[in-house]
Amino acid sequence: MRRRRTLTVTRSFAERQLRRRVYGILSLLLLLGGCASDPSPQIGEVSPAPPPTTASPGAAAPAHVISTEAWTLEGKTGQLITTPHYRIFTTIEKQYILDRLPLFMEAALANYTTSLEDLPAPRQALETYLLATRPQWTRVTQRVMGDQAEVYLRIQRGGFAANGKAILYDIGPRDTFAIAAHEGWHQYSQSTFRTPLPTSLEEGLATYMEGFRWLPGSGPTPAFLPWANLERFEQLRQASIEQRLRPLDEVLLSTPQELLKDNPDAALNYYAQVWALIHFLNEGEEGAYRGALRSMLADAASGELIGKIRAKHGTRAASLYALRRSGVDLLELYTTRNARELDSGYQAFIATAVRVGAKQAIVQGRSPMPVAEPGQGNLR
Repeated sequence: MRRRRTLTVTRSFAERQLRRRVYGILSLLLLLGGCASDPSPQIGEVSPAPPPTTASPGAAAPAHVISTEAWTLEGKTGQLITTPHYRIFTTIEKQYILDRLPLFMEAALANYTTSLEDLPAPRQALETYLLATRPQWTRVTQRVMGDQAEVYLRIQRGGFAANGKAILYDIGPRDTFAIAAHEGWHQYSQSTFRTPLPTSLEEGLATYMEGFRWLPGSGPTPAFLPWANLERFEQLRQASIEQRLRPLDEVLLSTPQELLKDNPDAALNYYAQVWALIHFLNEGEEGAYRGALRSMLADAASGELIGKIRAKHGTRAASLYALRRSGVDLLELYTTRNARELDSGYQAFIATAVRVGAKQAIVQGRSPMPVAEPGQGNLR
C-alpha cells in the first residue's frame, strides 16, 4: 500500500506535466524555431517607478532586483520586478514566492548558461508573466498570443513559453518554481539559440534544468541540482521495472503527442527518458560524450549547427532540418555513433541509475551513478 500511494502521487505530478506540454507542443514546434522578435506591447499598465523596493516595506532591494514598480492588470494591482536579465510581471501576493522569484530566475539563467557549456546571455531582457490565478493567465495569454491563444488555453496546468516569453500561473509552493525552471529553459533557448535543437534534446534539456533544492539556512537561494528530480526518476524507474523503455532511436524520433495515441504513460516515459538522455550524454561511459554535448549546445547557440549538418549531409538535409528540426541524427554528427549504436550504453546507464538504493542519491540531489572513491575500492 505504501508503494502504491507513492506511485499515485508521482503519477499525478507527471500527468500535470504531460498535459502542460502535450496540448501546446504543436505550436511550440513552430515557435521554438525563431529568435525573439521585437518586444510586444506591455500587458497592463506600469506606474512610474519608485525607488527600488523589496516585498518588505522599507527594506533595501537585494542585489538581484534592480527595481520594483506598480503594474496593473485589468484593475488588479501587481508588480513589475526588474532584474539584470528579466522583467517579471506578477500579480502574486504570496510572500514566499515574491521573496524567492527574482533570485530564482537569475539563478536558473546562470544554470542554463554554465551547467553544461558556457552559453551566451540573452540579447535582451526576458519577459516572464507569473499570474496569481488561471483567469488572469487566460487573459494575458489571449493578449500575448493573439490568434494562437486557443491552442495554449487547452493547457490544463502551469503555463508555457513561446516567442521568448514565459506565461505562467501559481500552481503551488514547489511546482510553480519547477515549471518556471522548465519553461525558463525554453524561453532562454527561443530567445538566444540561433539554431533550435530537435524536440527530444530540447525537452531533455528543459527537464534537466528542473532539478533544484532549497538548501537549509540558505533563505531564498536555490541550488540547481539536475539529479534532484524525484518525479522524473520515479517515472523512469517504473518504466524500467515494467520493461517499457523505448530504444534510443525511437526516443529521438518520437514526440509526446504521437506516443499519447498508444498509451498516456508512453508520453510520460518519454519525458523521463529524455531527462535520462541528457544525464547519459553528460556523464555516461565516464564522460565519453560530454564534449559532444557541449559542442552541440555551443553550435546551436552560435548558429554553426546548420553549417555542420550541411558539411556532413548536404544542403538538402540542412534545409530540411532548418525547416522541421528533424531528419538528422545529431548524436551521430557529434559523437560519430548513431542512436542505435549508443542505445546499449544508454540502457545500461538507465539500469544503473534506477537500481535499488539509488533513490537516496536523487533525494539528496546527487548523481546515482557509482564512482570509485580515490584510493578506495568501495563505491558511493
